[in-house]
Amino acid sequence: MRKNIIIVAIIAIAAYIVGAETAKARGKDYEDIRHQLERLWTNPDARKSRARMAKKTRRSIQDAQRKLQKAVR
Repeated sequence: MRKNIIIVAIIAIAAYIVGAETAKARGKDYEDIRHQLERLWTNPDARKSRARMAKKTRRSIQDAQRKLQKAVR
């Protein structure tokens, strides 16, 4: 799972760099892409989605810890 996350992160970074270079080549300002990312990050729906995902992750970790403690006993 960790390998998959790293691969996705590398692909995302590469896509960002290629997109930024393409925008510069077309004469657009680099700031356009940065502002798009900022709007995406501050979007209320995206925030709610990230909060839900964090909550589910915390619950999964707690459940795994409980199961591990029961297995150790």
